[in-house]
Amino acid sequence: MRPSDREFRDALRTVLTRSGFSMRALSAAMGRDTGYVAASLDPSRPSRARPTPEDLLGASDAIGIPFVELLETLWGIPPSRLARELAGLGVAGPLAEHLDRLTDPERAEVAEFAAYLAARHVGRRTAGGMRQSERAGGLGVSPVSAPLSTRADPSVAAPGGEAELGTG
Repeated sequence: MRPSDREFRDALRTVLTRSGFSMRALSAAMGRDTGYVAASLDPSRPSRARPTPEDLLGASDAIGIPFVELLETLWGIPPSRLARELAGLGVAGPLAEHLDRLTDPERAEVAEFAAYLAARHVGRRTAGGMRQSERAGGLGVSPVSAPLSTRADPSVAAPGGEAELGTG
């Protein structure tokens, strides 16, 4: 739930204190005019626009308070919600930083390759001697074939196919 104006001012005052920055310096870190924080903290002035995620990223980088903490403090968005949604998208964990640097087509290529690798495991025996499809309750999962362009090693055969060796 979005904090009230009073709660927002209190939270912004807390962020300002923790940062050790002046009001002008914090405003600048957010990419706002130098009077932004002072005006936002003044209850006698009309409510100003709340800082955008882009503003908070700049502040986070400058003051060292994590972005998700600023989102929670100033907008009431709990980090657990962000973590849950990011995990659902498959962008949490150690690869997330690398995926952030890729273009959308490159991320799609990585996703296709991951699907290809996962499909290679369908039907393989696991350590317990069961086929993976048996462990999944007998669900008939069919292998997914990835385009050659998504394979890291073109000499690896696609599921159900022969290895494709380049002649140069």
